[in-house]
Amino acid sequence: MFNHKINIMKKNLSLLTLICIISAIALLNGCKKATVPTLTTTEVTEITANSAVSGGEITADGGDDIINKGVCWNTTVEPTISDSKTSNGKGSGIFTSNISGLQSGKTYSVRAYATNSAGTAYGEEYSFNTKLADVDGNQYAIVKIGSQMWMAENLKTTKYNDNTPIPNVTGDAEWAALTTGGYCWYNNDEAYFKPLYGALYNWFAIETGKLCPEGWHVPSDAEYNALEVSLGLPQADVDVLGWRGTNQGAQMKSTTGWNAGENGTNTSGFTALPGGYRFYGAGTFYQQNALGYWWSATQNSTLAAWYRRLDGNNEGVYKGNVEKQAGKSVRCVKD
Repeated sequence: MFNHKINIMKKNLSLLTLICIISAIALLNGCKKATVPTLTTTEVTEITANSAVSGGEITADGGDDIINKGVCWNTTVEPTISDSKTSNGKGSGIFTSNISGLQSGKTYSVRAYATNSAGTAYGEEYSFNTKLADVDGNQYAIVKIGSQMWMAENLKTTKYNDNTPIPNVTGDAEWAALTTGGYCWYNNDEAYFKPLYGALYNWFAIETGKLCPEGWHVPSDAEYNALEVSLGLPQADVDVLGWRGTNQGAQMKSTTGWNAGENGTNTSGFTALPGGYRFYGAGTFYQQNALGYWWSATQNSTLAAWYRRLDGNNEGVYKGNVEKQAGKSVRCVKD
């Protein structure tokens, strides 16, 4: 009988010990606090003038349920959920965010966020440029070179920024006789040349001051000088005429689209293509695939204005001036 009571006491003690252990574990778990989540940001894609796509991946929920996630953005740095944001609901894992309501031709910062009971955490930050839109609805990639923001494509608008049509002049003699603004497509072939090479404009179209989208303008000769200096052209060479520099042209030329062996490195992001030109004297077209010309907004005289030229077989940048009736490509730079 005595031994039986002892056995019962041992069993009760073992049960009590087990209950204490379980209670202690529960207490410890109850005291363990959640931490903020861990996540990454997805690089930005599908960029337009007003939208883009990003997202993220929540790799750890911090010990508590994710109650909201998405991406946030602004035009400065380190965006937070106090700025514009998407809301992609609850739960961990990978998510995609459609960013909308952006402004054309702006630089934005974006990062993913995730929130649990411990607070909000952010993924890494990415910067991107929305495309620049003109009055025709064309959209252009833009790029920062040095301290300037440039279009990374040639202009292709058929209207001034006040919505006034620019005359499309196809006849050779008619083109050569112009004293007012006009544009054309190389070989008058819009379907082939517009998407890649843009339009060719005479300088009278530039002289209106209305060719580029609002907030942008055709670069002056001095602004082209600043671009070239940012790519390594010695300051002492900015006023040299003819070929200048060593590899500044190569840095500006696209890595594709030129004749075999003549592509550039495009380390600048300028992405120049050989759009050719229209001769001021006869209105005829020349040298597409071999070279490109870009007008500046600076006139050299009452008859001529400054331009820049890139050739497939030269890694420098050519500076010269020519009669205003010539047809050349145009880039815009931000005001």
